[in-house]
Amino acid sequence: MKKLWLLTMLFFLQLPFGGINAKAQTVINKRITFGAEGTMLKDAFQQIEKSSDISISYNNSLLDDKRKVHVTKAERSLGETLDVLLKGTTCTYRAAGERNILIIAKTQDRGSIKGKVVDEKSEPLPGATVKIPGTGATAISGVDGSYTLNIVPGTYTVEASFISYETKRIQNVSVSSSTNTVLNITLSPADNKLNEVVVTALGIKREDKSLGYSAPVIKGEQLTGALSGNWTDALSGKVAGLNLIRSNSGPAGSNKIILRGENNLTGDNEALIVVDGVVINQGSGRRTSNSGESAYGTSSDNMPADYGSNLNDINPEDIETVTVLKGPGAAALYGQRGANGAIIITTKSGKKHSGLGITFNSNASLESVNRWPDLQYEYGQGTAGSRYYSYGAGPDGASTSSTSSAYGPKFDGQLFYQLDPVTQKQSTTRTPWVPYKNQIRDFFDVGQTFTNSVSVDGGSDKTTARFSATNVTNHWITPNTGYTRNSIALSVNSKINDKLTINAKVNYNNRNSDNLPAGGLW
Repeated sequence: MKKLWLLTMLFFLQLPFGGINAKAQTVINKRITFGAEGTMLKDAFQQIEKSSDISISYNNSLLDDKRKVHVTKAERSLGETLDVLLKGTTCTYRAAGERNILIIAKTQDRGSIKGKVVDEKSEPLPGATVKIPGTGATAISGVDGSYTLNIVPGTYTVEASFISYETKRIQNVSVSSSTNTVLNITLSPADNKLNEVVVTALGIKREDKSLGYSAPVIKGEQLTGALSGNWTDALSGKVAGLNLIRSNSGPAGSNKIILRGENNLTGDNEALIVVDGVVINQGSGRRTSNSGESAYGTSSDNMPADYGSNLNDINPEDIETVTVLKGPGAAALYGQRGANGAIIITTKSGKKHSGLGITFNSNASLESVNRWPDLQYEYGQGTAGSRYYSYGAGPDGASTSSTSSAYGPKFDGQLFYQLDPVTQKQSTTRTPWVPYKNQIRDFFDVGQTFTNSVSVDGGSDKTTARFSATNVTNHWITPNTGYTRNSIALSVNSKINDKLTINAKVNYNNRNSDNLPAGGLW
């Protein structure tokens, strides 16, 4: 009897486990329709989970779920679909219950790819990256350039890369079980930015990678891609440590370029401006007024105007590159004048063509006020909370119009002596005391800037030339303000012999504005 009871218990204990295995096999054999073209593996798993009502679990350190997979759309079993998605990886799968799939590591023997990464002189390259795309297998070369990749048997493509070197791909690398495949990789230097030439002091050209200091370069296209009224605005955000201080006197207003902060409390902190090796003056020939003095005279009735700076007059269409030299590097090249850094501007020159190269650029931009302050329209102008308002002394009492503070009577339609807009004096009759809402907003226009530029260049092996003409017309957001600018540039380069080259550049700028916006009293 005891033996019969024991056999019966074993029989019933095995029943549920057998049921689970059967259900697990059922989910593996479930038919689904699936396809993926360039989809990340984790997204593919999510699609399968939604269509099959299952859950797929895996460890990110075991499986690269960001690799792209390509699977032709067709009806397959869930197991066949997973086999395709995991092909070439070190993982397999197993069912864990009725609705769960676990991605696990394969237990089969693995092979390896070993070797060294060297340069064109057979010198080791430590820190080079060697990987097998699509599998997650990656290795970093050691001090001696050696690396090891462990992978399941198969045929793969191996990719090696290193900074300033061309990426190399070796295809059809065979890996056998429990064996080492030797693969030595030689990388060639890349013809990239690290070999670019940078213009430093006095027109000296040096390779970017040979400089011992920071020298970021901004291409001319980056300045004209979205052209604004003042081309220096394009420098903002493109160079670390560069602070552009604007005068808020319109598109023709002056500005300052500060590099790495202000380091002088009493002197000038502006960066040195150098155009084609020539240091230019930041001034405009007519200075901005200060200390309450008017730009148009000595009367305090007029507000001072900002005439801008020579930096603004440079035509951005003629700029080839802008190199920014910061701190001690610039000081060593330009002495005390470059102690605050330097902005090195190189203008365009002619290029050799079979014929003439003609370029025409046309640009239009619009601008408007971005934000408005919150204004109150409950109380009007006045002094010390007076209950009346009078533009100048009048029958109601002394003048209360000598302040800009809104600390006067409440707007209630009452009648006061106010400004007569025709005579610019006190009105002869009382007028209603009411607010004029949005009057300031209605005052401003939509700013417009139109730029048209044409250039012609060409030349031979020994002589090249370039001529350009640019017209800029600006109407600013303040009515009846703006400017026009006409620029002409001529550049001629001639190589006399191997030891003598003559470069000649002529630039003419004419900027005109008959109503500069007021800059306020400083």
